[in-house]
Amino acid sequence: MPGVTPGTTCSPVKRTRFPRLLLILAAAAVASLYGADEPAKEPAQPESKVANAEPIVLPTIQVTADRIREIDRTLVKLDKQITREKKKVKSTELDRALNNRKVATTAAIFGGNSADHLSAVAATRVSLMETERAVLEAMKRPVTETALQALETELEQLRITRRNLDDAAKQR
Repeated sequence: MPGVTPGTTCSPVKRTRFPRLLLILAAAAVASLYGADEPAKEPAQPESKVANAEPIVLPTIQVTADRIREIDRTLVKLDKQITREKKKVKSTELDRALNNRKVATTAAIFGGNSADHLSAVAATRVSLMETERAVLEAMKRPVTETALQALETELEQLRITRRNLDDAAKQR
């Protein structure tokens, strides 16, 4: 060799394992290609009642954007009514002066109510409206058709109760 003097030793060359690794990977790829030609065998299933049973069909509920938008509009109106009614829960000085308990009992012929009674009715109405709001929120995503119908009947009952709060003739 040119440039190498006799009697000097060379350092041994380190061989990498890269060619062996490449050879192993190529062999694995070829082996997997041979297995791909054979069709996959399905595992044998024991005879059972499941194979003969009909598929179960669950009830469908259509959740459309129109129905949810309508519920959202109703919720906005209900929120406005709730804020208006919350102002009536606490009676003002003028209301207490005009609807005094003594005046209300003497004017009962004309349908007068005391300020305390009016504020109690307003508090009950607020409570019913908040319950109605919770039912409307639940109606956005019902679980089943029967649950939706149950929520609708509950909502209607709440509305009827709220309308009949002031009418003393219907309560008796």
